[in-house]
This record gives sequence, C-alpha cells and structure tokens, in this order.
Amino acid sequence: MTWTVYLTRKAHKQLAKLPRSIQDLADLAMIDLEEQGVNPQGWNTLKTENCEYRLRLNYRYRMRYRVIGEQALEIEIFYVGHRREAYR
Repeated sequence: MTWTVYLTRKAHKQLAKLPRSIQDLADLAMIDLEEQGVNPQGWNTLKTENCEYRLRLNYRYRMRYRVIGEQALEIEIFYVGHRREAYR
C-alpha cells in the first residue's frame, strides 16, 4: 500500500523559504511517508491531536501533518518550519 502525500499551499510556501538542507530533509520525509505511512522508521514522530502528527526534521525544524479519512490513505502536510511556531 502506498500513501498519497501532498502539501497545502501554505506548507508549500513555508518549505520554499527554508534552507536547502531542510528542504532536502523534508523531501526524504515525504518519500518515507508515502512508502511507510504515518509513522515512518528512522524519523521521530509523535501523535499530537486527533489524527495529527509531528515529524522532527532536525533539532530545529518540524513537519506537521494529518491523516485525511479513515480508508483514503492520504496524508496532508499543513506546516513545515521552525519549532517555535510549530505548536501555535
């Protein structure tokens, strides 16, 4: 089973403003999310709220995403950025 992973418009803009090394990490994380699902191996993930998760890209940057639908196998990434704004 492969998951469908997509960025919201806001997350896409946030990702474009980040350093290239963080963009590369986010690309790797999205590939692993597509292949392995909600909790990919090798990444520090945490379930924060109902169907929302946080993935740690490095010690400063986070990616937040949610599972859309029970049977749809879709992951929507709605935030990519610094950890100080990740939980506001």
